[in-house]
Amino acid sequence: MRLRTNIFLWVSLATVVPLTLIALGATAYSEHIHRGDLDRQIAANLNSMVVEIDRRLGYEREVIAALAVSPPMQEYMPVLLAAREHRRAPDFALRTSRFTGFLEELQSVLLENGSIRVLDPQGDTLVKVRNSRRTPASFSGLNPYPYAEPELHDDFLLAELQALPEGEVSYLSLPPSLNDFGSTGLPPMQDAAVPLPGPHGMTTGYLLVNSLGTHIARILELAPRMFNGKLLIVELNPETPSRDRLILYDESRGILFNTPKDPDKKLTGAFGEQLLHADNQSPYGVFTTRNGKSRVYYTEYLPYPNKLVTWLIATRIDSQEITAPFHRIRLGIFLFAAIALVLTLVLTHLGARRIAEPITQLAENLKAYARGKRVALPDQYTPSEIRELKDSFEYMADTMERAQAERDHAEKMMLQSAKLASIGEMAAGIGHEINNPLNNILTLTKLMRRQVQGGDLANDLNSLNEEAHRASEIIKGILNFARQLPPQYTRIHVPSWVDESIALVSQEAKRRGIQIDTETDDGLIIEGDARQLQQVLVNLLLNAIQASDRGDHVVVKARQHDASHAMLCVCDEGSGVESAVMEKLFDPFFTTKPIGQGSGLGLSVSLGIVEHHGGKITAENNERGGLTVNVILPLKRSTDHNA
Repeated sequence: MRLRTNIFLWVSLATVVPLTLIALGATAYSEHIHRGDLDRQIAANLNSMVVEIDRRLGYEREVIAALAVSPPMQEYMPVLLAAREHRRAPDFALRTSRFTGFLEELQSVLLENGSIRVLDPQGDTLVKVRNSRRTPASFSGLNPYPYAEPELHDDFLLAELQALPEGEVSYLSLPPSLNDFGSTGLPPMQDAAVPLPGPHGMTTGYLLVNSLGTHIARILELAPRMFNGKLLIVELNPETPSRDRLILYDESRGILFNTPKDPDKKLTGAFGEQLLHADNQSPYGVFTTRNGKSRVYYTEYLPYPNKLVTWLIATRIDSQEITAPFHRIRLGIFLFAAIALVLTLVLTHLGARRIAEPITQLAENLKAYARGKRVALPDQYTPSEIRELKDSFEYMADTMERAQAERDHAEKMMLQSAKLASIGEMAAGIGHEINNPLNNILTLTKLMRRQVQGGDLANDLNSLNEEAHRASEIIKGILNFARQLPPQYTRIHVPSWVDESIALVSQEAKRRGIQIDTETDDGLIIEGDARQLQQVLVNLLLNAIQASDRGDHVVVKARQHDASHAMLCVCDEGSGVESAVMEKLFDPFFTTKPIGQGSGLGLSVSLGIVEHHGGKITAENNERGGLTVNVILPLKRSTDHNA
């Protein structure tokens, strides 16, 4: 019956179809906004990782630059000056042994760096330390002193070293004989070199430090992967064809950063060309691969200040990982639309049957009784039932009074209007019932986006802004910021923790005849990383013990400093510290101990850990003639430093 078809079409067009289109449009708009937000978040995540890498490389350059002008290097300078004049210094062996010992101890801190070399002005190796072990000087050459490696026969490398700027850390590609990776493959990074300045602006030698890339590998390993993205790092180096487009790191192919690189594994193919084309257009951005399967976010980074070498860092994310929630929403919309159409069809069938059957029966009755005056009805009624009613009424109008005919017609029209109004209410109810679940779906989607923006993922991104790892194998508390892990916060019962820390140095104190006393508040509890803070306390105790004489007392005090901070004090009865030394007490590599007995990084380690916890550390001479070191720490986790 056409009446049922017309009702179904009009109800669908008036309710189900518009609501479905509105829901799909709102979903598309939400997806567009959501994708824009994700683009910004993922780009920020990528930039945070680049900042972390840059900070680590900057720290490495600072350490190397400080080593080049450190007191042990200055003490070794007479050997280099003599080598410049092609003669052997009188105390060559002694100075070389002492300086090599310092480098061995230093490299135990810089575990993530490769070989450390000191070259004479002719580029030959006088000192070499690798894996915290020295290489004996057992090679002879033209000069009257032994070498740690065979004599250099590379004029190009020597010319490149001589062209380096004074006092700056520069990078260059060393030959396999001077590279820790040898002939196993290309190194992931170039190596650092610093000309060693001498009197009157002359160059007395060169400091070379091989880069193994372990610290970068650590950062890449710990970097969060949004939507299971796969990281990729490619070196763009047009000046060196063998390294141009070389893949340094590819998570999808299992290529690690700190391993030798296969010169044949380079960025190629359709994806590689598209990535390079996008990079030529802009140094950072995002694009979708031509097959539409992946969303790629990329940025450029210049790792070497003196080289036109670029690292192209990208993360590749499966597009379905981003659009999956909206696919489910669309499936839900289509499912609800299908249910609504089925319900509309059922209701339309019931409504049409209730309207059409009475009209048909009435038409038959009218034909039977019609004998009166004939009345013409409008021709605009298109449903067959109405046309049938029109014919029947005209047949009956020949024998009935006009008033009765008009009254009957009015009654029929009122009945029709009431039934149509009922159908309209039904349609409105259906629309309301469909709209409610759709609004719920949109609300849930909005909540999901808010959760992504402000949840645990944001804490992980900010935690990468701090230098993060502390290795358990680090001995005597020597700092290596690159491997320092973020603090693992727990509740620390300070008196018990102090006793445990004192137990670690009790043997050293007993050997030196030092008595350690404690004054702690029994109920004092703080939030922090117990192991990292224990390293601070052990460093301070060892310094106090070493500065004290037999029979002296070292006092450890722990109390609440104010409403939000606790204070930890370590006091000794030693000879104190002069004001000139006090200013450099926390500087890296500064130590008052003899060469070979300390790296000068113990207090730097402590300072870094305390500041990472949001606290501060100070030192001052006390009334007993010794030194008091005060450590102030927040009672609660510091959100400014570890959010």
